[in-house]
Amino acid sequence: MIKQLRIDDRLIHGEVVVLWLSHTGADTVIVADDQHATNPMLTMTLNLAKPKGVTMHVLTLEDTIKYVNDGSHDVEKIFIVCANAQNALKLVQGCEAIHEVNIGAMRSSNGKKQVTLKVFVDQKDVEDLKEIEKLDRTIYQQTKPDQKRVSLKEIASKL
Repeated sequence: MIKQLRIDDRLIHGEVVVLWLSHTGADTVIVADDQHATNPMLTMTLNLAKPKGVTMHVLTLEDTIKYVNDGSHDVEKIFIVCANAQNALKLVQGCEAIHEVNIGAMRSSNGKKQVTLKVFVDQKDVEDLKEIEKLDRTIYQQTKPDQKRVSLKEIASKL
């Protein structure tokens, strides 16, 4: 069972490990990122942040889709984190079991506009997020579990 797909360009860090895994009750974390999955040094770095008692996999997007769609993992409570809206769209398109997408953090870069404290987007990001919504998924921005959810409509209105 997929507990949540989170977009967070920081991937695994304290907020995810301490707050979100506890809040969602996840026992398995998948870092869905082609770059990290194919670079042993980056994978090792992510594994240093893995909490005790939680299984963590660093997989390519394609392997994440295969993993999630493999019925033998249905009993796992899976928390998936990916780095950007484009990757989230690919995952949602490939996995019917993903029902909601939480935009955690997308840092500033050239051409991106700040829409919440931790989220900076460009038009392509918004288009990809709207595509996710068209696939009948719940999509929102929520940095921490105790904070209010911000709807995609509110985010898009700030562009």
